[in-house]
Amino acid sequence: MDLTERWNAIDWQASDFSFTPADVLAATRQQSAGDVRQLLQTYRRLYFMSIGFLVGTPLLMFLKPQEPEYVLCIGLISFYWVLVVGFLTRQFVRFRLPDLAQQPTEAIRATLHLARSINAFHTSIIGFMTPVVFLGSLLGTLTYGGTRFAQLAGNPLVVGIVAGSTLLVMGLSRWLRRKLMNRQCVALIQRLDEQLRILTTP
Repeated sequence: MDLTERWNAIDWQASDFSFTPADVLAATRQQSAGDVRQLLQTYRRLYFMSIGFLVGTPLLMFLKPQEPEYVLCIGLISFYWVLVVGFLTRQFVRFRLPDLAQQPTEAIRATLHLARSINAFHTSIIGFMTPVVFLGSLLGTLTYGGTRFAQLAGNPLVVGIVAGSTLLVMGLSRWLRRKLMNRQCVALIQRLDEQLRILTTP
Protein backbone atom coordinates (compact mmCIF):
# COMPACT_ATOMS: atom_id res chain seq x y z
CA MET A 1 0.00 0.00 0.00
CA ASP A 2 1.57 3.30 -1.05
CA LEU A 3 1.44 6.53 0.93
CA THR A 4 -1.61 7.87 -0.88
CA GLU A 5 -3.64 4.74 -0.14
CA ARG A 6 -2.62 4.82 3.53
CA TRP A 7 -3.64 8.48 3.75
CA ASN A 8 -7.05 7.76 2.21
CA ALA A 9 -7.54 4.75 4.48
CA ILE A 10 -7.23 6.79 7.67
CA ASP A 11 -10.49 7.19 9.61
CA TRP A 12 -10.23 10.91 10.30
CA GLN A 13 -13.44 10.96 12.33
CA ALA A 14 -11.80 8.60 14.83
CA SER A 15 -8.49 10.46 14.76
CA ASP A 16 -7.37 12.63 17.66
CA PHE A 17 -6.82 15.40 15.12
CA SER A 18 -10.36 15.43 13.78
CA PHE A 19 -12.83 18.20 14.53
CA THR A 20 -16.45 17.88 13.52
CA PRO A 21 -18.51 21.04 12.91
CA ALA A 22 -20.35 20.38 16.17
CA ASP A 23 -17.03 20.30 18.02
CA VAL A 24 -15.98 23.60 16.46
CA LEU A 25 -19.29 25.27 17.30
CA ALA A 26 -19.20 24.03 20.90
CA ALA A 27 -15.63 25.22 21.38
CA THR A 28 -16.48 28.58 19.79
CA ARG A 29 -19.50 29.05 22.06
CA GLN A 30 -17.41 28.30 25.13
CA GLN A 31 -14.61 30.63 24.05
CA SER A 32 -17.01 33.42 23.10
CA ALA A 33 -18.74 33.23 26.50
CA GLY A 34 -15.39 33.76 28.23
CA ASP A 35 -14.44 36.59 25.87
CA VAL A 36 -17.78 38.35 26.37
CA ARG A 37 -17.39 38.23 30.15
CA GLN A 38 -13.79 39.45 29.94
CA LEU A 39 -14.69 42.35 27.64
CA LEU A 40 -17.59 43.45 29.83
CA GLN A 41 -15.40 43.22 32.93
CA THR A 42 -12.82 45.49 31.27
CA TYR A 43 -15.44 48.14 30.52
CA ARG A 44 -16.89 47.86 34.00
CA ARG A 45 -13.43 48.56 35.44
CA LEU A 46 -13.24 51.60 33.18
CA TYR A 47 -16.63 52.71 34.47
CA PHE A 48 -15.70 52.45 38.15
CA MET A 49 -12.33 54.12 37.50
CA SER A 50 -14.15 57.02 35.83
CA ILE A 51 -16.48 57.31 38.83
CA GLY A 52 -13.41 57.45 41.07
CA PHE A 53 -11.94 60.33 39.05
CA LEU A 54 -15.31 62.08 39.00
CA VAL A 55 -15.48 61.97 42.80
CA GLY A 56 -11.79 62.68 43.40
CA THR A 57 -11.12 65.53 40.97
CA PRO A 58 -13.48 68.12 42.57
CA LEU A 59 -11.78 67.48 45.92
CA LEU A 60 -8.74 69.27 44.52
CA MET A 61 -10.77 72.48 44.63
CA PHE A 62 -10.52 72.43 48.42
CA LEU A 63 -6.76 72.91 48.18
CA LYS A 64 -7.32 76.52 47.12
CA PRO A 65 -11.06 77.26 47.48
CA GLN A 66 -10.39 80.98 47.77
CA GLU A 67 -8.76 81.13 44.32
CA PRO A 68 -11.55 81.38 41.69
CA GLU A 69 -9.14 80.87 38.78
CA TYR A 70 -7.81 77.66 40.29
CA VAL A 71 -11.33 76.40 41.07
CA LEU A 72 -12.41 77.15 37.48
CA CYS A 73 -9.50 75.12 36.08
CA ILE A 74 -10.33 72.12 38.25
CA GLY A 75 -13.92 72.52 37.10
CA LEU A 76 -12.81 72.11 33.49
CA ILE A 77 -11.21 68.77 34.34
CA SER A 78 -14.25 67.68 36.37
CA PHE A 79 -16.49 68.48 33.41
CA TYR A 80 -14.67 65.85 31.35
CA TRP A 81 -15.36 63.15 33.94
CA VAL A 82 -19.01 64.24 34.20
CA LEU A 83 -19.40 63.63 30.45
CA VAL A 84 -17.62 60.26 30.58
CA VAL A 85 -19.52 58.92 33.60
CA GLY A 86 -22.83 60.22 32.28
CA PHE A 87 -22.37 58.46 28.95
CA LEU A 88 -21.15 55.19 30.50
CA THR A 89 -24.02 55.17 33.00
CA ARG A 90 -26.53 55.61 30.20
CA GLN A 91 -24.95 52.79 28.18
CA PHE A 92 -24.82 50.32 31.07
CA VAL A 93 -28.37 51.12 32.23
CA ARG A 94 -29.71 50.39 28.74
CA PHE A 95 -27.54 47.30 28.21
CA ARG A 96 -29.18 43.90 28.56
CA LEU A 97 -26.99 40.84 27.99
CA PRO A 98 -28.84 37.91 26.38
CA ASP A 99 -28.31 34.45 27.84
CA LEU A 100 -24.84 33.30 26.77
CA ALA A 101 -25.84 29.64 26.81
CA GLN A 102 -29.15 29.97 24.94
CA GLN A 103 -28.44 32.97 22.69
CA PRO A 104 -24.67 33.18 22.12
CA THR A 105 -24.86 35.09 18.83
CA GLU A 106 -27.28 37.68 20.26
CA ALA A 107 -25.04 38.04 23.33
CA ILE A 108 -21.97 38.63 21.14
CA ARG A 109 -23.80 41.18 18.98
CA ALA A 110 -25.08 43.08 22.03
CA THR A 111 -21.63 43.10 23.63
CA LEU A 112 -19.94 44.26 20.41
CA HIS A 113 -22.51 47.04 20.03
CA LEU A 114 -21.83 48.22 23.59
CA ALA A 115 -18.05 48.06 23.14
CA ARG A 116 -18.08 49.92 19.83
CA SER A 117 -20.42 52.60 21.20
CA ILE A 118 -18.10 53.22 24.15
CA ASN A 119 -15.01 53.20 21.92
CA ALA A 120 -16.58 55.64 19.46
CA PHE A 121 -17.53 57.97 22.29
CA HIS A 122 -14.07 57.81 23.81
CA THR A 123 -12.30 58.56 20.55
CA SER A 124 -14.58 61.57 20.00
CA ILE A 125 -14.43 62.91 23.56
CA ILE A 126 -10.67 62.41 23.82
CA GLY A 127 -10.11 64.35 20.61
CA PHE A 128 -12.39 67.18 21.76
CA MET A 129 -11.69 67.35 25.48
CA THR A 130 -7.97 66.52 25.67
CA PRO A 131 -6.93 70.12 24.87
CA VAL A 132 -9.53 71.42 27.36
CA VAL A 133 -8.37 69.09 30.13
CA PHE A 134 -4.73 69.86 29.35
CA LEU A 135 -5.38 73.61 29.40
CA GLY A 136 -7.28 73.28 32.69
CA SER A 137 -4.45 71.26 34.23
CA LEU A 138 -1.79 73.70 33.03
CA LEU A 139 -3.65 76.81 34.17
CA GLY A 140 -4.57 75.09 37.43
CA THR A 141 -0.89 74.47 38.11
CA LEU A 142 0.02 78.06 37.22
CA THR A 143 -2.74 79.55 39.40
CA TYR A 144 -2.22 77.20 42.32
CA GLY A 145 0.06 79.70 44.06
CA GLY A 146 -2.46 82.52 43.73
CA THR A 147 -1.46 83.87 40.32
CA ARG A 148 -4.34 85.61 38.54
CA PHE A 149 -5.38 85.15 34.94
CA ALA A 150 -4.66 88.85 34.39
CA GLN A 151 -1.07 88.31 35.51
CA LEU A 152 -0.66 85.33 33.21
CA ALA A 153 -2.17 87.23 30.29
CA GLY A 154 0.25 90.11 30.91
CA ASN A 155 3.29 87.87 30.53
CA PRO A 156 3.96 87.20 26.80
CA LEU A 157 6.26 84.27 27.61
CA VAL A 158 3.60 82.49 29.68
CA VAL A 159 0.93 83.18 27.06
CA GLY A 160 3.21 81.79 24.37
CA ILE A 161 3.96 78.64 26.36
CA VAL A 162 0.30 78.04 27.22
CA ALA A 163 -0.93 78.67 23.67
CA GLY A 164 1.87 76.69 22.06
CA SER A 165 1.43 73.73 24.39
CA THR A 166 -2.33 73.66 23.88
CA LEU A 167 -1.98 73.82 20.10
CA LEU A 168 0.56 71.01 20.24
CA VAL A 169 -1.84 68.84 22.24
CA MET A 170 -4.61 69.62 19.76
CA GLY A 171 -2.34 68.55 16.93
CA LEU A 172 -1.49 65.32 18.72
CA SER A 173 -5.11 64.46 19.55
CA ARG A 174 -5.40 62.01 16.64
CA TRP A 175 -2.29 60.20 17.82
CA LEU A 176 -3.57 60.26 21.40
CA ARG A 177 -6.87 58.68 20.35
CA ARG A 178 -5.05 55.71 18.84
CA LYS A 179 -2.67 55.28 21.77
CA LEU A 180 -5.33 55.58 24.46
CA MET A 181 -7.48 52.81 23.01
CA ASN A 182 -7.36 49.70 25.14
CA ARG A 183 -5.42 47.12 23.09
CA GLN A 184 -6.90 44.25 25.09
CA CYS A 185 -10.40 45.43 24.18
CA VAL A 186 -9.48 45.75 20.51
CA ALA A 187 -8.10 42.18 20.47
CA LEU A 188 -11.20 40.81 22.22
CA ILE A 189 -13.49 42.62 19.78
CA GLN A 190 -11.62 41.11 16.84
CA ARG A 191 -11.89 37.63 18.38
CA LEU A 192 -15.61 38.04 19.02
CA ASP A 193 -16.10 39.19 15.43
CA GLU A 194 -14.46 36.00 14.21
CA GLN A 195 -16.45 33.84 16.64
CA LEU A 196 -19.69 35.49 15.51
CA ARG A 197 -18.77 34.73 11.90
CA ILE A 198 -18.21 31.05 12.76
CA LEU A 199 -21.46 30.77 14.71
CA THR A 200 -23.56 32.41 12.01
CA THR A 201 -22.02 30.67 9.00
CA PRO A 202 -24.38 27.95 7.74
